[in-house]
Amino acid sequence: MSGGSGPRAEDDAIVAGFLRGDAVAVASVDGWIAAAAAPFRRRLGADWPDLQQDARIEILRLLRASSWRGEARLRTYVWRVVGHTCLDALRRQRRRPAGEPEQVGAEIPSPAPSPLDGLLAQDAGRLLLTALGALPEECRALWTRILRGASYGEMSRELGVAEGALRVRAHRCRKRALEALAGNAPPSGTAQG
Repeated sequence: MSGGSGPRAEDDAIVAGFLRGDAVAVASVDGWIAAAAAPFRRRLGADWPDLQQDARIEILRLLRASSWRGEARLRTYVWRVVGHTCLDALRRQRRRPAGEPEQVGAEIPSPAPSPLDGLLAQDAGRLLLTALGALPEECRALWTRILRGASYGEMSRELGVAEGALRVRAHRCRKRALEALAGNAPPSGTAQG
């Protein structure tokens, strides 16, 4: 298109704005980069955080070199560059030896929890056991059935109690467990509702 309006003029304005760091133009290009790279996110895994920056740098380099000639819309050009950048990153991943750190001297994190995480888990476990111990046997028996995968319908037939009544009991047991965890448990022999 000739003149100062139309798609080519819009794209030229975005290129000029992107090269000088105009916030609106940069946001437009960044949105295109994010959308074009989204299908590769799961496969790139740990490389994902660096990929969008790599694509942004590559687009900046190509636009400075006047690589975009306007034969396609700028958005299409950005998508193509991002696609190639993502494919290059996937190829680099495949060439990396399996199980080796990405950088020489990089530490491989231990799968074991940290000492603090271990203590917190033990403390949470003790608190949970104490709270469960404060609940009546009926609640513990109901939850045992639920955790084994029994449906309310199965439990209803087995216990001879209506499904709705079982759901209410389960709700009350959850409420009592939360109260016990908060330290407000009623004595275990006290019946509620």
